[in-house]
Amino acid sequence: MFAIQNLKTWVKDDKNVDVALPFSLLRLRIRKEPLGAVLIIGTYNFPVQLNICPLIGAIAAGCTAIVKPSENAPATAMVLTRIIEGYLDPDSYRIVNGAVPETTALLNEKWNKILYTGGVNVAKIISKKAAETLTPVCLELGGKNPAFVTSHADLRLAARRLLWGKTLNAGQVCVSHNYVLIERALVKPFIKFLQESYVDFFPKGARESPDFCRIINTQHFDRMKKMLDSTRGQTVLGGETDRDDLYIAPTAVLVESEDDIMVQEESFGPIWAILPYDNIDAAIAVASATDSTPLALMAFGSQAENEKVLSGVTSGGATLNDAFMHAAVHTFPFGGVGYSGNGSYRGKASFNCFTHRRTVAETPGWADKIFRVRYMPYLESELRMSQWLGDVKPDFDRDGRQIIGLKSLVGSILRVGSDSETGALFRWAIIGAGGCLLYGRPWVGYKLG
Repeated sequence: MFAIQNLKTWVKDDKNVDVALPFSLLRLRIRKEPLGAVLIIGTYNFPVQLNICPLIGAIAAGCTAIVKPSENAPATAMVLTRIIEGYLDPDSYRIVNGAVPETTALLNEKWNKILYTGGVNVAKIISKKAAETLTPVCLELGGKNPAFVTSHADLRLAARRLLWGKTLNAGQVCVSHNYVLIERALVKPFIKFLQESYVDFFPKGARESPDFCRIINTQHFDRMKKMLDSTRGQTVLGGETDRDDLYIAPTAVLVESEDDIMVQEESFGPIWAILPYDNIDAAIAVASATDSTPLALMAFGSQAENEKVLSGVTSGGATLNDAFMHAAVHTFPFGGVGYSGNGSYRGKASFNCFTHRRTVAETPGWADKIFRVRYMPYLESELRMSQWLGDVKPDFDRDGRQIIGLKSLVGSILRVGSDSETGALFRWAIIGAGGCLLYGRPWVGYKLG
């Protein structure tokens, strides 16, 4: 509904571009155009949302699209097939089911853009293939997401919210935390609050709860079980596993080194590490060294501490005093940075993802009087006038001292009441003309004194 309600606004040309005064005559605008045929490759952990949200953006932008859902969620893929084939124009929108052979065949085709949600290894294959035809890609990947907890946090609330982040979808959420960095003195009470919250969430245990799901398949179960078997840390919550049931309990492991497998490997499940630190700078250093560009970051601390974490660690998105709530707002851009992906979608960002912003300039015939300077023979006097009107020069000298010249003084006066000189010039012209009409005097030729 958000796209339907806002599409008329999104598709309008962007105008009123802030440019130098002479170029304001060019009737500049930015036209929104569809990129063309796009390929959307989804994943299994949120198989409806991660296929449909990009598709909505592609439709809104006017693109044609093929959707390739994950073979690891076959039941949902069949539902998506019935919806897309039953309600969308087959000449414009199709769905292709299958595994590696089908995906490979799709990648051999020429696309105007590819959007992929999944892991880094497959993203590299897709990016390499797309590069052969210079096809742009939007990659939504994962990362070893850190959570920071300081002495200024509400410890009980932090434990409750972080536990929720690792029990929702059995922790199979790309923005859930991989490890918790916590002040050393807070470790014992934090673990106690985790255990209490676990009982609140699952009075009969997670295994018996209808609200706790299972791992997607044996491959991912074995990967997480290997992490638990290889860690040198101490299990302080959970630890139970059952391969036949694909069950792994919400499990927290207290580790003493950032080199532990529980920190160095992305879990993408209900298991995570708790790593004590002695000061916030050391914690930031650990996070940056472990994964310099995670998809998400969470910080529980004072405003100053949270801002320090945000400044010290880059991430695709971040939530303060909660677990990945930034990713819950479906009208907000969602995406990674660096190794966790590039580009974003959701809300207007989905429309922008599949839209080409085409710059258009329209020059009126009479504007040659202004742009005479571009024609040969070149005249020094016209060049100086053009530079004075259009060039932006530094308003400081080599030592950084501000220069107050005639142009900067005029510009400062013009900018009163406006963000740009061009916009303010028209405003002042209107004010001047209005003043002349008000006093009944001709503006042109008016003399002071």
